[in-house]
Amino acid sequence: MLTSKVDNSCRFEGNLIHVLLGHEFQGSVDAIHQEVNVVLIYFGNMFSGNQGLVPRHCIQCGLWLTAQEKWQLGCVICEGIWPDLRGEIGEQLMKERCALHRMWTGFRLRENAALERQIHALKYQGRRRLGLRWGQWVANSNNAPTAEAQPIALIPVPLHWRRQWHRGFNQASWIARGVSREWNAVVYPKALVRHSHARSYTGFSRQKREDLADSTYRLGPNPPDAAIPIVLVDDVLTTGTTIRACASVLEASNREVLGALTLALA
Repeated sequence: MLTSKVDNSCRFEGNLIHVLLGHEFQGSVDAIHQEVNVVLIYFGNMFSGNQGLVPRHCIQCGLWLTAQEKWQLGCVICEGIWPDLRGEIGEQLMKERCALHRMWTGFRLRENAALERQIHALKYQGRRRLGLRWGQWVANSNNAPTAEAQPIALIPVPLHWRRQWHRGFNQASWIARGVSREWNAVVYPKALVRHSHARSYTGFSRQKREDLADSTYRLGPNPPDAAIPIVLVDDVLTTGTTIRACASVLEASNREVLGALTLALA
């Protein structure tokens, strides 16, 4: 199945350039990448000065991206082999760990080194705008919660103020901002607060995570109106403990938590 997706993606890129130049590309994935990149760079140099195009490149192979959508992060070939979980499969996998009405996620973590580097750069290298683009990427190809009559409130999972001060930003807030651009939703960055400062839950058992999370979060100074459905936003879903703890706080204040969205599923 994986080979089939790569072959289809290669044929798509090759046919695209064949239509433009009357030249057919043949060979391996790497050969097609190289040839297509040369042509796209040529077109980019020829038109960018006149049309104001800003070259953007695939995060994995560096291929120049022809699509002008700001949320586009990979070329057709590379995105074809990403462990993409956008859609029903990802939603079902998330619901196994966190039983909310609606769930959205982007990709499976630890199955692609380039995607792992993106998460690491977002969280630990200060590249906050990656969160914006990845939020758009996840939201753009997933079914937005538009069937509900009410507007949607996006609530990022909060960091403790010390961790946010050290990092300089909350990555979940930037992801939520990207999602809001695609879903026309409102972000409430201060709807929840994390009032206890502890090290990451990474490596803890499920029970230990739940014990810690139960006393970690509380309602913040600026939550949405109680009538507005809420979607929680975070970077990675591991056991679902954090999402469940945040949902419990909101539901205890008589607010409806519609679901949750994450970039990745661990």
